Amino acid sequence: MKPSISSFPKVSVLIPLYNAEPYITETIESVLAQTYPHIEMVIVDDGSSDGSYAIAQAYAKRHQNILLVKQKNRGPGATRNCAFNLSTGDYIQYLDADDLLAPDKIALQMALLTDYGDKSLIFGSVATFYNDIDTSTFLNFPYFKNYDNSLNFLIDYWGEGGMIAISSLLIPRTTVTQAGRWNERWILNEDGEFISRVIQKMQRVIYLEESISYYRKENPKSLNSQRSYQHYHAQLHAYYAYEQLLENHFSKSRNLAFALAKRYARFICHIYPNHPNLRQDALRAIHRLGFHKPPPVGSPLFITLSKYLGVSNTLFLQQLLHTLRKGLS
Repeated sequence: MKPSISSFPKVSVLIPLYNAEPYITETIESVLAQTYPHIEMVIVDDGSSDGSYAIAQAYAKRHQNILLVKQKNRGPGATRNCAFNLSTGDYIQYLDADDLLAPDKIALQMALLTDYGDKSLIFGSVATFYNDIDTSTFLNFPYFKNYDNSLNFLIDYWGEGGMIAISSLLIPRTTVTQAGRWNERWILNEDGEFISRVIQKMQRVIYLEESISYYRKENPKSLNSQRSYQHYHAQLHAYYAYEQLLENHFSKSRNLAFALAKRYARFICHIYPNHPNLRQDALRAIHRLGFHKPPPVGSPLFITLSKYLGVSNTLFLQQLLHTLRKGLS
C-alpha cells in the first residue's frame, strides 16, 4: 500500500517575493516539480510594484499547498521571517524568487537526513546561471565536502571567502528557531550571517553533490550589478556580526579568528583603491581580532609579494601596473 503524503515529514519552501515578475513563474514551477511528496509553499510578497503578486496569486488559486500573503515593503530579512512564522513544515527550504531547484533536490536531502539526523546540516551543489540553466556553471569551493565537526567547516567557509547559496540548504525547523531570526536591518549580505548561525547549531556538515540548486546571477553588463558604497558598507557590517558570533560561541578558536581576518583582508583587496574609510574600518577589525596586519590572500603571486611588501604595498603596486597597462593599450 502506498504511504499517504501526510506520513512524510513536511517541507516548507519559503519564497520572499519582490519585483521578480520575469522569474517567479519558473521558480514556482521548480517547486511544484519536486519529487518529494509533502511540500507546502509559502510566498510573501514584499510590496512588489510589478506583476509578481498577480502571477503568484494565480498559482495559489490553483494549488492548495501554496500560501500567499502580501505585506508593505520591509526588506528580505523581515519577509523571510514572516514566511517562517506562517509555515508549518518540519524542515525549511529557503528559495529566492529568481532561483530554482532541481526536481529531486529536496527528496535527496530528506533521504540523507533520515540517515544522519537533525544535528547534521545537509547542503548541495550550486550552479550559477543568467537566463538558462543549461548554460549554468557549478561552483566548486574547497569546503564543498563532509565535516564531522561544524567548527572546521565554518573555519574553511569564512577563510576561503566563497559563498553558500541559502537555497542549497535544507534546515530542520528546530534549528531555525534555535539560530534565531533573520536580521531585519540589513538589505544585503544577510544570508551569510544567518547561515553561520545555523552552522553553529549543528554537529556536522554533509555535502550532497547530487542535490542541486540554481542561483541566478545578475547580468555583469547591467547597471544594477555595479556595487555601491551601500553594498560594501552592508557587507562590512555583516562581517561585524560574524565577530559577534565568534565572541559568543568560539572565543577560544584562533583558527576561526584568523579565517575571519582573511575575510576582512579579501574585502580590503576587493574594494581597493576605493572607499578608504571602509578599508580602514576593515583593518581596525583585523586588529580587534588580534592580528597586526592583514593576512595575505589572493593568487599565489599576490600572497608571495604580500609576505615581503605587505598587503597595502602589494595592492598599490598591482593598481600601478594596471594603470600603466591600461595607458599603454
